[in-house]
Amino acid sequence: MKGKMFIVLAVILMILVVLSACMNSDTGSAEPSESSKTGSSSGPMVYVNNRDANNVQVIDSKKNEIVSTITVGEKPTYNEIGPKGRYVYVVNSKSEDVSIIDVKSNEVIKTIPVGKTPKGINFTPDGKWVFVINEGEHTVTVIDTESMEKTTTIEVGQFPHNGVASPDSKKFYVTNTGSNSVSVIDTASQKVIRTIKGVEGSPHNLNITPDGQTLLVTLTKNSAVGVIDLNAGEIVKTIPVGIGHHVLDITPDGEYAYVANISENFISVIDISEQKVVKKIEVGTGPHGITVSENGEMIYTAVTGENKVAVIDRASNVVVDTIDTGQFPFFISTIESS
Repeated sequence: MKGKMFIVLAVILMILVVLSACMNSDTGSAEPSESSKTGSSSGPMVYVNNRDANNVQVIDSKKNEIVSTITVGEKPTYNEIGPKGRYVYVVNSKSEDVSIIDVKSNEVIKTIPVGKTPKGINFTPDGKWVFVINEGEHTVTVIDTESMEKTTTIEVGQFPHNGVASPDSKKFYVTNTGSNSVSVIDTASQKVIRTIKGVEGSPHNLNITPDGQTLLVTLTKNSAVGVIDLNAGEIVKTIPVGIGHHVLDITPDGEYAYVANISENFISVIDISEQKVVKKIEVGTGPHGITVSENGEMIYTAVTGENKVAVIDRASNVVVDTIDTGQFPFFISTIESS
């Protein structure tokens, strides 16, 4: 009798061990893996600056969920991801520095002091340089991405705000809000070689078409987007959009620009070849930062007044999801993770 009871107990014990192993292998019950703890994913990762929370949140776009929150400097405004996808550079306007985040660990690995009231930031596509726009002192700080050290300070126009590099990495364009102009920097000499004047309406943010022929510049005072023909060196068209400060991004095929209007509840979609708005998409109060996914299929916009990110399907131009964030999500960028 005792022998039979021992056998029964042994069988029950084996069943419990098997069940326990199954439970631990079930992703719904298991402890988070190291990759999930750090926010790694096989899909695009989205980085959101929460200006009033002094942090950056990382969104896994496969699940549309926050997977990491990273403390940075004071009043983070703009951010950009390097072309090699290894680091996110975050501009902290109040603490006047740049936080460098390693995308593998989602940790700040270095902080670099820059100029007064820094705002915009962008890389050259070859990955060699990053330019930080110092609005408060009318300069641009250049950082060598290999050494992660400052190399040059370049004087530009009055109250510069943001910048973008040409696709060939040879030039860098800076909007001068106070001068109604765009400074053209030669990236090799790191000097201003030209100024495009007559960009009336307080040029603010900007982007460049994939062919490198056209700059789209948001004109805050005029609630419009200016089209600059870079061959002619002048503004050739003005396209009315919504009211307020604007950020814009261009689809990889160069066909459309998506413009966020912070004093409205919608973003504007511009057909670049037609040079006109073809769609308005309601996203919530105060959209500012906006980015198109690397494959061009999704658009993400930071909605400042509702502390969320709206996710838009490009094919339908419809909001398909929203993600709650920290306080005052201001800027947003995305890249395919390694």
